[in-house]
Order: sequence, then C-alpha cells, then structure tokens
Amino acid sequence: MALVGDFRQFESFFALYPSLIEAKNYLTQALTVDSVVYKRINALASTTENTRVEFTYELGGNIRAIEQTYPLKPHTEAFYESHKKFVDFQLCVEGAEYFEVGYIKDFIPLTPYDESKDLIIYAKPITPPHRFFFHSGILGIFFPQDVHAGGLTYPIQSHTNAQDTTNTTDLLTQPKKVVLKIPIEYFA
Repeated sequence: MALVGDFRQFESFFALYPSLIEAKNYLTQALTVDSVVYKRINALASTTENTRVEFTYELGGNIRAIEQTYPLKPHTEAFYESHKKFVDFQLCVEGAEYFEVGYIKDFIPLTPYDESKDLIIYAKPITPPHRFFFHSGILGIFFPQDVHAGGLTYPIQSHTNAQDTTNTTDLLTQPKKVVLKIPIEYFA
C-alpha cells in the first residue's frame, strides 16, 4: 500500500521502523534550507532537453539516495514501474509533479523482472490509477505492490471556457527531488 503525504506526517511511521533513522535524518536534511543536502539538491541544473540529471549517494545499510531533476511529461507518456528488492521513498524538495499510482494486479507487465535493475515496466493500467500532486515536502513511499509513474503533467480545463485548456507543464517547475532506495528487508 503506497503512502503519500507531507513528510512531517510520517513521525509515527518512522517510529515503527527505528532502523530507518539515517533515512529519516537524510530526508529531514533534504528539506532543511541551510543543510548541505538541500543545497546540493536545489543546485541540480534544470534541463529543457528531455534528459534527467541525477547523482547517487550511499547512505549505509545498503540504502541509496538518488538526487535528481528531470523535465515533466504529459500523463499520456507515463512510465509505470515497480520494484521487488527496494522500497522507493520519493521526496519532492523543490518544484512539483504529478504521480499515478496503482495496485500491481491492475497492470499488465511489458517486460519481465530485470533483477540487475530491480525493475518491472508496465503497460497502462486496466483500471484508472490514483493521481497525486507532489510539491515541496510531499513524500511518497512505494512498496513492491505499488506500480508508480512520476514526472507527469495534466491538462487543466478552463472554468469559463470548456474549449480552453492549459497543460500543467506551463504552470509547474520541474521537480528537484530525492529517491531513497531502501531494501525490503527493513520492513520484514
């Protein structure tokens, strides 16, 4: 079951998993404006090309932090994925993006599980996925059964003119974020 909310709401979650103290401390630093981690993430160069900028840091205990930024794409180009060995903790530090999240049984795999990448890629879901808006301070935790796609935009229809739509790409700045890859064993 995916968990999504303001990072400050996860105190009781982290209390259940004391072995995640380093992960919690890192995420706290990622949102603390005068910290080295925040400054490093915020300094990631925005890109207008269809390229991702990312750097990976080892936090210990087989936990990796991937600090990244990337251009947004229309929700029709969503890249649906899930993982078996790692739980994703995705924290938006600056900017914004939409996510689509659904239950693994509502998706058809496009590729078999790639153990070297810990990745399964899926076709569009059979049933509509849930949509979440991530902005600074929003944390999403995606377990192996949570298929997810981020970096998305949606058209916004005008309230006064049904023919007038604006894509949220024009309204959002690309996300600067961190993805923690946490081994599933931490949750056993």
